[in-house]
Amino acid sequence: MNSPKNRYRRFSDFLTEKFGYKVYKISLDAGLSCPNRDGTLSERGCIFCDPGGGSGRKLRKITPLISDQIQQGMQGLKKKYRDKAEKFIAYFQSFTNTYGPVENLRQLYDQALNHADIIGLSIATRPDCINPEVLDLIAPYIENYEVWIELGVQSLRPESLRYIERGHGVKDIVAAVQAIKKRSIPICAHLILGLPGEDLQDMLATARGVSDLGIEAVKLHMLYVTSHSRLAEEYQAGRLPLMSQTEYVEAAVRVLEYLAPDIIIQRLVSEAHRDILIAPQWLKNKSETVRLIEAELERQDTWQGKRYRLD
Repeated sequence: MNSPKNRYRRFSDFLTEKFGYKVYKISLDAGLSCPNRDGTLSERGCIFCDPGGGSGRKLRKITPLISDQIQQGMQGLKKKYRDKAEKFIAYFQSFTNTYGPVENLRQLYDQALNHADIIGLSIATRPDCINPEVLDLIAPYIENYEVWIELGVQSLRPESLRYIERGHGVKDIVAAVQAIKKRSIPICAHLILGLPGEDLQDMLATARGVSDLGIEAVKLHMLYVTSHSRLAEEYQAGRLPLMSQTEYVEAAVRVLEYLAPDIIIQRLVSEAHRDILIAPQWLKNKSETVRLIEAELERQDTWQGKRYRLD
């Protein structure tokens, strides 16, 4: 259980304890699509999604070769961390990375793992894009690599999933989690705080819900608006209230209290490409928001899991 000395379970600490050295993620764009964009479910995408699938694909030239993206990512991280970055996880981030022919996915994953300094895979996907064939492909990798499925849960409130035009329901989330857990593949659930119509109790219900599902890790995101998303229309029309930084910090603290203490926190707040971010502007300084959350945990003398199963 976490304590005042270690108020939440950091992913960086987990990786260092497991491997004995720092491990960093390299974000990759495999050129894949999404059933909520290619016409299978819709061509509109989720209401918050930009055309780059969260990676700014439209803003930068992407080399199609995964090996080249990895090499570029390694060079950038080594420069940023002054050569202290030695080992890496290949993070298939953009769009839906279990969506496609299994043999195509195998080639992409294997290409990433072909580099000696890549020690794992992190695969971002949707609950409705989990199937037995994909899990049969991914499961054997866990024997030799650090493997995560990053699942876009967003919320366990049905009305919220409909609002963001997610294209699936809560039952799909539960079914996906159960199927993944049967293969013993770790899951990182992405959760959005500040969705329209949600109050704090709704956010806490989602925190309790993913904890009860046995999810191993969580990424917290602030709902934000990009210039290429349909959410921008709502914001510009004055129909989209967004959390202030203070409100987000307080919500994140409360959510941490209601998450199970053994869940790994992979992210405390969103990152948005500066060139397309419309609001909120305070997201441009992620490190400041993280510091404020940590300071608030200290000020309130609280920690992750403090209220889990108490209410």
